[in-house]
Amino acid sequence: MKNIARLVAVLLCICMLFTSCTPAGQSVDSNGNTVNSQKVENLEKLCKVWGYTKYNHPAFLFGEKDWDEELLNLIPVVSDAKADEVNDILHEWFVSLGEIDYGTNRKGKIPEDAIKFVQADTSWISEEYLGAELAEDLSQFGQLPGVNRSKAPVKFDKKTPDFSNEPFYEDMNYKDQGYRLLGMFRLWNAMEYNYPYLDILDYNWHELLPEYIARMLEGDDQRSYELTIASLSTKLQDAHIALYNSKYVVLETGIYGVPVEILQAENEIVVSKVLKDNYPLRVGDVIKELDGKDIRDVLVDRMEYISVTTEDKFINQIGHFLLRSNNENMELTVLRDGTEQVLKVTGEMEYRPMMETAEQPYEILDGNIGLLNPAALQDGTLPLVMSKLESTDGLVIDLRQYPGYNIIPFLAEYLVDGVKPFLIYASPYGNYPGTFLGEIKAIGRTKDSKVPLYEKPVVVLMNEKTQSQPEYLIMSIRNGENVTVMGENSVGSDGDVAYLPIPGGINMMFTSIGIYTPDGGQTQRIGLSPDIEVYPTVEGIKEGKDELKEAAVAYIQEQNAK
Repeated sequence: MKNIARLVAVLLCICMLFTSCTPAGQSVDSNGNTVNSQKVENLEKLCKVWGYTKYNHPAFLFGEKDWDEELLNLIPVVSDAKADEVNDILHEWFVSLGEIDYGTNRKGKIPEDAIKFVQADTSWISEEYLGAELAEDLSQFGQLPGVNRSKAPVKFDKKTPDFSNEPFYEDMNYKDQGYRLLGMFRLWNAMEYNYPYLDILDYNWHELLPEYIARMLEGDDQRSYELTIASLSTKLQDAHIALYNSKYVVLETGIYGVPVEILQAENEIVVSKVLKDNYPLRVGDVIKELDGKDIRDVLVDRMEYISVTTEDKFINQIGHFLLRSNNENMELTVLRDGTEQVLKVTGEMEYRPMMETAEQPYEILDGNIGLLNPAALQDGTLPLVMSKLESTDGLVIDLRQYPGYNIIPFLAEYLVDGVKPFLIYASPYGNYPGTFLGEIKAIGRTKDSKVPLYEKPVVVLMNEKTQSQPEYLIMSIRNGENVTVMGENSVGSDGDVAYLPIPGGINMMFTSIGIYTPDGGQTQRIGLSPDIEVYPTVEGIKEGKDELKEAAVAYIQEQNAK
């Protein structure tokens, strides 16, 4: 008997070593915490059914029912239900919302020349998953009629979705699982039906849902709530994502920042500008470690809560947040002149965005080559500046900068001879949630134009800081016969933004318009490709050179010499 007891004990030890021995009906989340798997499955179904109904049912579109209150009442009931009870609970709830009557049969009209992009995945609406009655309930929705959405969860008075009817709940109780899940469910569904790029993510948006439900259930404070929201938002891989009023995303990176700017060069992170006199760091220093931790590992940590399009394009989003700590005094290991040095530095609480600026809207460089600095342009000044540059022998347009005002409708008139298609602009179609309708945009010089066509060589500069309006602007002018784009790939986030209120007082900015090449090609995440690739070097940064601008000037001189 003793031998049998020993054998049982050994087998139990082996079980504990090679499996989690998690009790039936439970699962383990990404942090190793045990979560009731049936509860997660129930809530996953609730999230999908509630969200789909929220964006389709007249009771919500007309504001007759409070969509948040309905969810908060359902959460405790569905959470504790048995698997075979959930579909009946949700069917009874759906019926309680009333008849599906929009007061009109007038269907929204899709333009005949529209290009349709469908993002939402509703394949889960099936008898197998929901049961016959609930599946039939949800299958009643198709293309919705055009109705007054003034009280709806989302409005489409403009091209971008308007979520202003969503409450912020600034004083939410972070221990309340209902409100925690409400925040996550609102984010997940808003993106499912209003984000144009779910098809090009490295993640499956639906497969993320149970993981993040489990994470939200495990926490009970503001920090865990905000960081879970932030982490889910990064999976959208959108460089426009920003969580305004999120206290803990800032605290997670640190309140003290090193007063420098950085660039990438030769696969290194290099100091490109020192913003404080007599500071220990120098231009050209290669950052290796922050407080003894490899800087690439620090970067990975930041990417958990700050969204980037791809891991190699992070300067715009994380550049300011990389060299930060909650300790004012930090140690930076740098490579300087081939030797590693450990520097003690003092951080500052001031926020400095990594944006290129310029003092003058234009310059005349050696060789009578013009330089246009869009960041220094003031509203309406482009015609005056272009008149100063029209007699130059070449023009460099620096779109590593963000323009001081929107010059997209105007600059192409000087550079593109004839109106030419330059992109597809896809906006959400409110009458069919999850669908985007694209239209081809054309721009350029008309026969009636009153401004002179610039006929000398033009070089447009872009790099890893070129994002949003500058990307759109490049697409609008690169059709010019004499225009050459030079530098590095742009960031890849150039559609108009929208704002989603999230419980806890957070306002999430995200890309809400799809931007594609005229033939339907991808621009989001991959960015725009230059005609001629030019990259900065560590030595060039150290010497204070602007290698992209130098290459542009040399190229123009070569063209003029032919």
